[in-house]
Amino acid sequence: PLDNQGLLRAVGATSFNGAVSTSAGSTLRVESAGLTTNVTVASGFTNNGTIELTTTSGVNGVFLNVTSGTLVNAPGGAINVLAGTGGGRVLTAQVDNQGTLFLGTALLINKPSADHASSGTIDVSGGDLTLTQSGTTPSFTNSGALTIGVGRTMSVSGGELIYSGGLLSGNGGLSLTSGTMTLNAGLSNASVVLTLSSSTVNGPGTLTDAAGQTLSITACTINAPLDNQGLLLAVGATSF
Repeated sequence: PLDNQGLLRAVGATSFNGAVSTSAGSTLRVESAGLTTNVTVASGFTNNGTIELTTTSGVNGVFLNVTSGTLVNAPGGAINVLAGTGGGRVLTAQVDNQGTLFLGTALLINKPSADHASSGTIDVSGGDLTLTQSGTTPSFTNSGALTIGVGRTMSVSGGELIYSGGLLSGNGGLSLTSGTMTLNAGLSNASVVLTLSSSTVNGPGTLTDAAGQTLSITACTINAPLDNQGLLLAVGATSF
């Protein structure tokens, strides 16, 4: 077992086969220093401190994998995806974000058959967030704050996107492709550019296209109540 109370730098191919625990104030830095870094944690764990995905030299990829269970980012915990010197960042884990997930560069989350959740804060201001959902009944449930900066995008493909409330802000883009959106609360595009493609939108919440905004829908089925106050652009085989 590993109990991290300080700074742990994981560089290169590193595996944690036993239980992992972290303390407030600790840092797990998944770091590429000129070579691809691929860190695998066998079982889910709770982050009470800070997890960093970064590069200190070169532009090689940084990968953090959690084989089974859930990576819980506890209240007060932070997962910081840092630009460093460049390269890709991939998180292959089922994520329960109760703290803060900050993107200073692009991040791909791609764990198959995962049920992700965020009741904390996701800040997509320094890079795009791509959530690829595959496998058996994958889903992402948001009930927290989601900030997507201008020029940035959170892209979800496949699976189910469940909106259960939470503040949307930043005026960036939120897109869903080949998936299902379930609105457990009303969703407005007043502070986000919403794009739906080859997807189904279910209620009971209302989807609102706010005044001055454009809602783009391509080849979708809209079963939820829809309140159009702006420009509604329906393309292809779309039904309401």
